[in-house]
Amino acid sequence: MTLEEISAHLEIRQALATYSRGVDRWDVDLLKQAYHAESMDNHTMFNGPGWEFAEFITDFCRKTGGVSQHHITNIYIELHGDSANVETYYIAYHQLNDEEAGTSKLLNTGGRYLDRFEKRNRQWKIAQRICTIDWSRENLPGQSWDGAQAFPAIGPRGVDPMYPLFEQTV
Repeated sequence: MTLEEISAHLEIRQALATYSRGVDRWDVDLLKQAYHAESMDNHTMFNGPGWEFAEFITDFCRKTGGVSQHHITNIYIELHGDSANVETYYIAYHQLNDEEAGTSKLLNTGGRYLDRFEKRNRQWKIAQRICTIDWSRENLPGQSWDGAQAFPAIGPRGVDPMYPLFEQTV
């Protein structure tokens, strides 16, 4: 690989990590950084512009009040000049709360993001995305580990300890 190709691979991987951080922290601004402004995203429950998906999914997460974790695994990248076809495997965990019923459930999914990335203004971002779910499981409510309460709180900006860490400069 050339230095330019290595750089493209790293920048695409960083955009994928930015997507995961943005959706898991309910951070619409961070999530939008993974998409070009006129991108399209097909998540089945939402099919439209990527930036509108960012607003839709962060609003949905706030309403369900649960947590999610998106784990990026295998990433296959084919570069074609200033565009790339990218297949990314993911495993995602979604805690869905039903406040009226007083219950929560854990939805586990595994699937792939089928993306077309484009380099514009020296930045690799998602231009088109199709999200698949290759498998899913819904777990019934269960007992949380008592020791988990001693760990720092997680959530959006102002709650999650990730934000102060990345606001520090060296």
